[in-house]
Amino acid sequence: MIRTRSATLLFCLLLACGASSQEVSHHLRPLGHILAGRDMTMARGGHTATILPNFSVMIAGGRNEHGLVLATTEIYNANKETFTSAARMNIPREGHAAASLGDGKVLVIGGATRGGAALSSCEDYDDEPAVWVRRGNMHARRNHPVAIMLRDGRVLVTGGEDGPLPLDSAETYSTLTGKWTLLGAKMSTPRVGHTATLLADGRVLLAGGTGKHRTVLNSAEVFNPQTNTFTSAGPMRDPRTLHTAVLMADGKVLLAGGSSDAEGKTALASAELYDPAANRFVGTALLNEPRMKMPNASLLLDGRPIVVGGAASAEIYEPRAEMFRTVPGGLDTARYAPASIQLMDGSLRIFGGYDSHGISTAKTWIYRLN
Repeated sequence: MIRTRSATLLFCLLLACGASSQEVSHHLRPLGHILAGRDMTMARGGHTATILPNFSVMIAGGRNEHGLVLATTEIYNANKETFTSAARMNIPREGHAAASLGDGKVLVIGGATRGGAALSSCEDYDDEPAVWVRRGNMHARRNHPVAIMLRDGRVLVTGGEDGPLPLDSAETYSTLTGKWTLLGAKMSTPRVGHTATLLADGRVLLAGGTGKHRTVLNSAEVFNPQTNTFTSAGPMRDPRTLHTAVLMADGKVLLAGGSSDAEGKTALASAELYDPAANRFVGTALLNEPRMKMPNASLLLDGRPIVVGGAASAEIYEPRAEMFRTVPGGLDTARYAPASIQLMDGSLRIFGGYDSHGISTAKTWIYRLN
């Protein structure tokens, strides 16, 4: 396994092993570029961005540049490149999760409100009549929960924290009944700052995070929605929390970056791959820059993962060459806890985030392959 920080080094190694320059260049497809977009209506960090049925984007909550937790929301129209204020949520929240439901609604889940109190409340937004409606409470208060839409129409919510305590419980929201169900099975350990990735067979990989006694975890487990149970997925190569993950075209999961400490002081450059068939993790190339506190990575239309956030740059992973390459252009500075969304044309939008001083921004950026 080649571990390298530069395309030049990989090029030389491949040539030394007998690969032709034509074979090397075949692996290195265009990188695209990042450029500045228009500003949101206000600064946000720790917010969410979710696709609506009309392909506009709902941006909800977060914290502004003065540290105020927001109930405000706005709609991004990619065709017009505009932001428009939308209906306020019932409760200000940051660090919440969001899910696009099968009926076209957007569900926001938990988070923390003003004063830092963790929330159990949830609410959803419907374009018509464009209001937020309370959708009951979870069985636990969860700040920084992780939510993912299952193929059976349920939303799975795992972990998070209530005050300083990470949670080992999980629950599901039924889009049919609008009710929350606490799962009888618990995760193998409490987790916050972990990732949840829907595998090709409909199961969910839960990886890393921070557990008991503020310990950063190298453990992972798989949730089976047919049995509502968790099983071990074997150890990761590195303990990591506040990292990113994405399902790749070959069915493997790329996990990248994160922090080696619960406070997020030390960012990681390491990355690894989870193979569901073998149920194990293997190492892969290093990121060009250590990064943490990122949104979920996205998969470009050509099958390459792109990682944004936690640094001023973005990086594309080349699965065949097993290397990361830095995208031309970039953000204004390293941005933590931004929101990002991939649009139907394959382009990416990055919204806001905090700088190294914890100050959020209204700035946005656009990634395009061409």
